[in-house]
Amino acid sequence: MRSLGGMVGGLFGQGKAPKRRKRRVMEAKPRPLGEAVARGMPGLAQLGWRGRTVLGLAGASVLVVGVLALAGRLDDVKADIGARLSRLARGEGFIVDSVTVSGRSVVKAGDVLAALDIERGDDILSLDLGAARERLQSLSWVQSASIERRLPDSIHVTLVERRPMALWQTDGKMHLVDQNGIAIEGEGAQLALYAKLPLIVGDDAPRYAAELIDLLAREPTIGKRVEAAIRVSKRRWNLKLDNGVEVRLPEEGMAEAFERLARLERTDRLLSRDITVVDLRQSDRLIVRLSDGAVQQMAVPPAKNT
Repeated sequence: MRSLGGMVGGLFGQGKAPKRRKRRVMEAKPRPLGEAVARGMPGLAQLGWRGRTVLGLAGASVLVVGVLALAGRLDDVKADIGARLSRLARGEGFIVDSVTVSGRSVVKAGDVLAALDIERGDDILSLDLGAARERLQSLSWVQSASIERRLPDSIHVTLVERRPMALWQTDGKMHLVDQNGIAIEGEGAQLALYAKLPLIVGDDAPRYAAELIDLLAREPTIGKRVEAAIRVSKRRWNLKLDNGVEVRLPEEGMAEAFERLARLERTDRLLSRDITVVDLRQSDRLIVRLSDGAVQQMAVPPAKNT
């Protein structure tokens, strides 16, 4: 039986032990902590050695604070470190000089600045951007917001504004509603910009408005004639058309009922007749209410021939 060593030798040559290569140990060149931080963040490489030093000291301070927190001495040094870093940052030009905003069309600039609560000359490194973002997103017109520092001296805000899809009448007041059913507080001038949007009425109307408006868009010949949609008993919709006709939609099968109405309008011009109500709440029948004039005309007996 061949030995294990012989088998290895047969496969890989004579089985001689390979020569060991000497490993070269590369000595790391010491670099300031600020420069190391900047090298790890390419966007900061243009700050210069002073800026990198400030950031390096900030990183070192975070480490020190962490150690002291574990040691139970955080309260003794936190205020002092913060003050020293703030003075150092200011001395190196890390202060707010400008605030830029993108995505703003309806939100007032003054409301944005008030929510940010940032002033020229503030220490840019100590700003609480998370809290500022929450304040921005509490504004009625703001759907989402992001804030970034553009060192050494700029703050940039990106807004996504809500898109109104309907006017909402409740408690005698008018509001705007976005595609998610969120109410938007609007002033007179802002409401006037969206005066042609559909009007919805009812306490829970915003919650169900998106489904209804999508349905109206499928049949624009009727949808464009809807002046108001009234939520009834928090269950279903009544539509008021531009000629005064009321269309009563069912609680279930609303889409099918509306398509049925559209077919009747295309084939029989139903909504142009002398009627006041079209009741579609029953799937197996159509109920219409004639106008008073039509009823009186039907009640007049025909003239007799003499």
